[in-house]
Amino acid sequence: MVMIRISIDFLILVMAILLIILICFGIYISIKRAMEVYQQRLRRMYIESKQKDWYHYLIQEAEFNSELIPKNKYEIQGLEEIFLVYLKNLSNLTIQEKIKQFSNQYLQKHYQKLLKSRKWSIKVNAMYRIIDFQIVSLVEECEKLEKKKLTKEENFQLLKMNSIFSTDAFINKIVNLSSTLSEYEYKKLLIGVHSETLKSLINCLDELPMPCQYSIIDTLGMNRDINDLPFLESLLQHENCEVRIRSLKAIHEIGVIIEQEKYLPFVVSEIWEERLMIAKILGNLPLAYSYPYLQILLNDESWWVRSQAAKAISNMKSGKEKLQEFIETASDRYAIDMANEYLKKGL
Repeated sequence: MVMIRISIDFLILVMAILLIILICFGIYISIKRAMEVYQQRLRRMYIESKQKDWYHYLIQEAEFNSELIPKNKYEIQGLEEIFLVYLKNLSNLTIQEKIKQFSNQYLQKHYQKLLKSRKWSIKVNAMYRIIDFQIVSLVEECEKLEKKKLTKEENFQLLKMNSIFSTDAFINKIVNLSSTLSEYEYKKLLIGVHSETLKSLINCLDELPMPCQYSIIDTLGMNRDINDLPFLESLLQHENCEVRIRSLKAIHEIGVIIEQEKYLPFVVSEIWEERLMIAKILGNLPLAYSYPYLQILLNDESWWVRSQAAKAISNMKSGKEKLQEFIETASDRYAIDMANEYLKKGL
């Protein structure tokens, strides 16, 4: 009986302790949630009270008002939201410059403090904002972090910073990276870099890992700068077929070709992706010139190539007539079916 009573007393004690812990935990969660709501309220209040003033200053050239300067970290978080909306939705150099000047003058100390945080998330978030708002005054502070053991994400943000603020340092780091980045990561680094930085990368292309080379070629296509055509056309003889395919794709995105003869061998390439890309490129040329080659591609063994050739013809002036003429004279059933499909789409 004594043993049973001791066991029951011990069980009651354990349950009481657990109940107290649960109550304390519940109070902690409630307090934390209340603090979060309060902080969100402070951010919202700043946004609601200042967003019109920021609009007048950034868009309508109004005089700067010192009342816009945030007074605490929660108001700074509200200001971040305002700035990011403008930067992500408006490509305006004047707005970017105003945000840059304000951030370097009034937000520098805030982000400098965050960079010294022991919390990884706070430090990385500070690096994001330094890049977004171009806080040049903190670049040197960020570079000091390299002396410490950094995570992959921290190292990536330092690379991104160099790609914007220091071309020489960026090129040196890209060439001498100890570990290869993914194509996606390289593209994130290259989007928005200065044209001079891209030219420097082009000059040392052979020294770079293949994922980086592919990303550079893709970026040139996205930029659609006709001045990059000679370089892209020089890659059409590259021994790596993926380099050739991506160069053809980039040229297609630019929409112009210089030396037409360089492209004709791809009409009979052994690689179907090259034939597909040349079908797209031929769609940018006058039908009088491109039709004989598109006709060959319309008879291609690949469904994708046939489809693209028919599409290119159908999109041109007099293209429907050419497809009808092809149907009447061709003997390849698959080619005729494809031509019929695009002919009907245009009717």
